[in-house]
Amino acid sequence: MKLQYLSIAFSSLISLVSASTGEQILMGFAHDSFVPEKHTQPTLADLLTIEQSASIFYSYARELELSKMFNDNTIKATIFVPTNKAVMALVRKP
Repeated sequence: MKLQYLSIAFSSLISLVSASTGEQILMGFAHDSFVPEKHTQPTLADLLTIEQSASIFYSYARELELSKMFNDNTIKATIFVPTNKAVMALVRKP
């Protein structure tokens, strides 16, 4: 009995999938060839993403206007980033 319900549900699912593929519209792009940006050095955002000990700071910083400079390779800046342990030790968190 369960197998009968399963086969009915499966066959109706296949008919829905085949009906939806025929109704799809391909969207054209203004530029057919996509050329990704290539950087010779990683951005500050790249480095903060892979650095696990600074993940709490970076999650806070992404919500600020300051975070736009993390992806800009032309800006020269020094940023002192607190570790997760230092952020957790704060009495009042940002």
